[in-house]
Amino acid sequence: MTTINHCAQRRTGSGLRKPRVMILLADYPQIGQTQIKNEIEALEQDYEIGIVTRAISQTRYANHRTHGLARTMEEFVAHVRAFRPDVLHTHYLSELAFVGELSRRTDVPFTVRTHSTDTIGLRKQGLKGRIRQIIRRQPLLENAPWFRRALQAVESELCLGVLALPCARPWLQRAGMRANKLIDCFPVLRIAHFDDRSPNGDAVMNIGFFTPERAMPDFLRLARKVPGRQFNLYTMGPNADRLQMQSAATGTGVNFLGPAEPEAMPAEYKKHRWLVYTADLGDPAIGWPTAIAEAQAAGVGVCVPNLRPDLAQYVGEGAGILYDSIDELPAIVAAPVPDEMRECGFLQSRKSDIEGHKHLLTDLWDKALCGRTPDYRTLELSSPPVQRVTATSLASSA
Repeated sequence: MTTINHCAQRRTGSGLRKPRVMILLADYPQIGQTQIKNEIEALEQDYEIGIVTRAISQTRYANHRTHGLARTMEEFVAHVRAFRPDVLHTHYLSELAFVGELSRRTDVPFTVRTHSTDTIGLRKQGLKGRIRQIIRRQPLLENAPWFRRALQAVESELCLGVLALPCARPWLQRAGMRANKLIDCFPVLRIAHFDDRSPNGDAVMNIGFFTPERAMPDFLRLARKVPGRQFNLYTMGPNADRLQMQSAATGTGVNFLGPAEPEAMPAEYKKHRWLVYTADLGDPAIGWPTAIAEAQAAGVGVCVPNLRPDLAQYVGEGAGILYDSIDELPAIVAAPVPDEMRECGFLQSRKSDIEGHKHLLTDLWDKALCGRTPDYRTLELSSPPVQRVTATSLASSA
């Protein structure tokens, strides 16, 4: 006998509406938050997506979706009342306590997708990292009051699940998060945008925000050791100009290109033979950056600092280089990427393809929504009006 999932059928067929998902974000549309962009675009065919952000990003990409703006809990409640979602969804641990409270007030279940930047802080810090936390007067993440509130939100029956990188599970469980609420998931990549087996150029690239943890001066040092090879650095940040002045003063010849629109990045990757991702080996705060999987899908060889054992799981066996010092790389990046490594990279990148793993998220929604309808009559009718932000209004505010 064939079993029919009537809940899943709501997404297809005449007269059947798509389930509604309201995505709550701290800021949008941030040009560096490609996982959020990828997720929205992969889900909107099957779900009606509403987006509400607390802040409009200063550095934003052009191809974003219409979204609402809210500052207070009451304003977020107003958005829920207007959109009438079946489920709430957010990104980053720092938003977990907030979405948990909004879920409690509106009786709408929720999910959370964490990232490496917000879960990597639970690992045991190196000496530099501990000193930096002391200087900044930052408590360990698991001791922070907001994180304790986040754990309480996960305990609620309205919390359907927390998606996290496989390497984050032991850290989150040690910090007190329930194992049965955690779902292991690779980063969110739309592989169809990057998958290209045609020949690549021979330049060397690095990409990301300029922070002390990224150790980008190592990239300048590598460029000096490999004369005659083009080195391109895609970076931004309040102190990136200092790095550019350092590069000019030392004659590295590195090209500083700044961030590119997400749709332009596949072509940028194809200009390169190698991606050299830099990070401070003494302060291993770098997680599983999407640039690694994007580069592999585009046929670019990847060199990744050997910060932690879990990075071998992400890079993949035979699919890249894990280095202990930037001084190991001059001969490597001066040579072509081995064909076998390139092929392994193509295969490894598919583990991050959202078309292959988005069911980890949508299965939570479909299972929870079978026969369940939130009661919006309980919401406060005195909530403020909903604000909508469109591409036109966003451009006029730039």
